[in-house]
Amino acid sequence: MSVMRIESSPHPHDLSDSDLALVAALQDAPRASWASIGRAVGVSAPTARRRWASIVESGAAWATTYVGSGAGMLFGLTEVRCRPGSVDAVAAVLRMHPKVISVTGMTGDRDLVLTILAEDMARFRRLIQSWLGSHEAVIGVRSTVVTRMFSEGSRWRAVGPPQAVALPSVPDDEPIAPTAQWHAVLDELERDGRASPQAIAARLGSSEAHARRVVRRLLGTGWIQQRIDVSLEQRMWPHALALWLVVPAARLEATALQIANMPMTRMCAALAGGASNLYVIVWLRDLSDAASLEAELARSLELRVLDRAILLHYYKRVGHLFDDEDRREGHVSWLAPAPESARTAGAGS
Repeated sequence: MSVMRIESSPHPHDLSDSDLALVAALQDAPRASWASIGRAVGVSAPTARRRWASIVESGAAWATTYVGSGAGMLFGLTEVRCRPGSVDAVAAVLRMHPKVISVTGMTGDRDLVLTILAEDMARFRRLIQSWLGSHEAVIGVRSTVVTRMFSEGSRWRAVGPPQAVALPSVPDDEPIAPTAQWHAVLDELERDGRASPQAIAARLGSSEAHARRVVRRLLGTGWIQQRIDVSLEQRMWPHALALWLVVPAARLEATALQIANMPMTRMCAALAGGASNLYVIVWLRDLSDAASLEAELARSLELRVLDRAILLHYYKRVGHLFDDEDRREGHVSWLAPAPESARTAGAGS
């Protein structure tokens, strides 16, 4: 008995081999010149620029700029349970808070998982206990703190492992930009990751040479991070699996590094303050790969899978907002003023 195979039509977010090569080159150096990017993929600078503009316009990939680990912020993961039927409405409110940088719908015991980036523990506490708790449809909140980020989106590569990129050196005695300059550069690069030195100089009220030095210092020290993101709505990596792991403390670093170096790993973070001490997100080509991947981890590494979930939808991913069809529809700056309460913010939703 033969089985008829139905070929699906190409999704508008599908990336061709040449598109993937361009994305990979930009992932290695998001602010490299178009001449350098063109040489890396074998095309002219204008062609590389036009192709990237087309990819961004289609929604298949985009540049993301965000506060990096070098800025000393507190990263937290918060699981939220909502009243039945209210998840989308709650997510619509939560994603507008600037310090809630990602909002993900998931299967399992939690409805939403939030990634929070706060200036300190006091602000993190107020956000999860006072602001988040003020939403009448939120019926459960559970939080942990990220103690070390072994891998996140800036290390993930569309093609092959991360490559060493030759960047200008940053003198050890060169001072960090004042807060006002850091915020100005972050705000400009959040809106356009490849903003020109002229545009940044205009924001800083400085020369282009000084603007280049400030950007180089902020990126080189990790105060600002950049990455190239791709849509989940394409056929190469259409699914994502989240795993909460328990690893013996003495083996945590070694185990995390092994998982972080897996090509499908999107995020790998050590946690404190909860039942799990390692959180991992991996991309899958097929949902059936979830069980085999979990089994392989259990066989080859000393760990226990405490819980797992499939990502259903990104309402927000590192500041970028998404609609029900996974199309980007806006951005919330980390620097934006926070709403007074989730109840007030949701009054008109």
